[in-house]
Amino acid sequence: MGGELVDAIDHTLHAQGIVVTGTVRDVAGPLLGANVLEKGTTNGIQTDFDGGFTLEVSNADATLVFSYVGYDQKEVLLNGRTFLDIVLDAAIASLDEVVVIGYGTTTVKDATGALVSVKEREFNEGVIVSPEQLIQGKAAGVQLTVTSGEPGAGIETRIRGSNSVRSDNNPLFVVDGVPLDGGATASTGSGRPPRNPLNFLNPSDIESISVLKDASSTAIYGSRGANGVVILELKR
Repeated sequence: MGGELVDAIDHTLHAQGIVVTGTVRDVAGPLLGANVLEKGTTNGIQTDFDGGFTLEVSNADATLVFSYVGYDQKEVLLNGRTFLDIVLDAAIASLDEVVVIGYGTTTVKDATGALVSVKEREFNEGVIVSPEQLIQGKAAGVQLTVTSGEPGAGIETRIRGSNSVRSDNNPLFVVDGVPLDGGATASTGSGRPPRNPLNFLNPSDIESISVLKDASSTAIYGSRGANGVVILELKR
């Protein structure tokens, strides 16, 4: 009789659901706005200012999914518990990504300047006639404009807009550590439209393109980097 009563109570708890409370934090303290979701349902809530949450779940064996931008997702089986103290770990995979800067290479987490790096897997696909087109629309603050319809014509590249009224506004291009003279629209001196100095490159040979935007990132190039620097790394 007693066993049947315990089973009946346990069945009632599973049917009515239970209330789970807890906190979500990282090593530095509570996380505001972390997502708490009952797995397999749309039942969820966000943590408050102190990282706390209160959520009614369907049963004592439910699984809760905890997530927060920049942190690894964590799944926790309640197993009858009604209070949880969850510690999320920072997602370091993207922070360890290597980017190319003027002085060599570094990781995203150690980069202090304004830069954007586009890898081969992120390049634009389709018919690409100029290396710059690989990152068209992929790099924030970078505008590309074809100067004419002539094959091999120069492409105007603007990083964060124009910096000069009458002088050249094109960035410095660096290929495998070697700066290219003439900017992005090198003149032929014959009255013809400017030519693209990157025409000698096969777009399929490029491994990554990094755009250095601010003074700290381009300092190594001096005045040549006043309009920004575009670094192209070729496949080895």
